[in-house]
Amino acid sequence: MNTGQQVTLDSIIFGLQRFGGISNYWAKLVEYVGLDPEFAGNLILPKRLTFRDFDDAWLLQMQVLRESRDSRIARYLFAPTARDGGVFHTSYYRLPRQRVEKYVVSVYDFTYERYRTGLARFVHTKQKLASIQRADAILCISESTRRDVIEFFPHVDTAKLHVISLGVDSKDFYQEPAGPCGANDQTVLFVGQRGGYKRFDLAIEAIRESPRLSLGVVGPALTAGERELLQQRLGTRWQEFGSIPTSDLRRLYSSAFAFIFPSDYEGFGLPILEAMACGCPVVAAALSSLPEVGGTAAHYAASQSGESYATALNAFDSAAVRVKAVQSGLKRAVEFNWSQTLQKTKAVYLSQV
Repeated sequence: MNTGQQVTLDSIIFGLQRFGGISNYWAKLVEYVGLDPEFAGNLILPKRLTFRDFDDAWLLQMQVLRESRDSRIARYLFAPTARDGGVFHTSYYRLPRQRVEKYVVSVYDFTYERYRTGLARFVHTKQKLASIQRADAILCISESTRRDVIEFFPHVDTAKLHVISLGVDSKDFYQEPAGPCGANDQTVLFVGQRGGYKRFDLAIEAIRESPRLSLGVVGPALTAGERELLQQRLGTRWQEFGSIPTSDLRRLYSSAFAFIFPSDYEGFGLPILEAMACGCPVVAAALSSLPEVGGTAAHYAASQSGESYATALNAFDSAAVRVKAVQSGLKRAVEFNWSQTLQKTKAVYLSQV
């Protein structure tokens, strides 16, 4: 029996997300705690798992406690705990039901506070505030998120704030050799969710301004309205790839003309690093955390307009500019790795402060 530091991981996120940056981050954390001999890990799992990449091996590495209620309800309730004491780290702002020695919360972004209204925003913000106020340590995934915590909750004890960046998995994201016939070499990729602040509209307008390019859409199925907009603005210069395995996404990144990330706001912006790790040039918004992640390796639109994004994309027509963007991106991606993320998290767990 492992007699190391007790660490309980409240993994409610695995019942709330099928895929996404938070779930991927949390999966790395679960794997790390389960394998580290300095920890005695306890895993709280939702009643029904929705995370598509859940690894059953985790169940053999830790004591497992299952929720009794559906995640849509349980997410707002106190989290069950395997035992008193130890470190309790929540994936989504839940408080522990029993006494713990150290309560840790990861804070990702403030999209609810910036873009939602009404009851949804009120309930989410109230829960987040209670979690931050109670926390002994608050892990922010970027400096941008740290600034947001201070902006929205100005009375927070800043000594409790720890910036621990996310990482890119080099086993999943790396540059593959160019495929035959250059099938995607004029394709600009848009990856992930597309609603509201993600600014899918800007990606469409950027391609409309660049007649030789086409748009490749990776993520949830397109809506009827999105299809109609694409047909109206781009004609046949677009392709839907859907929600694809990581291996297919890696091949797309490796062969694409560029990756476009015009989001108005992101807590971190992990797709920037994943694209760079595959040798894909990046054009992004110069907003929130994105310059922090992309550094000088990414190209940034001068403004949130289709024309500005088209101008940034057109720069990659120059072979010299393209080669520099690819090489700089590969170097930038190496600076963000999960080992570093997890070691810094471990230091917070074991700290006596």
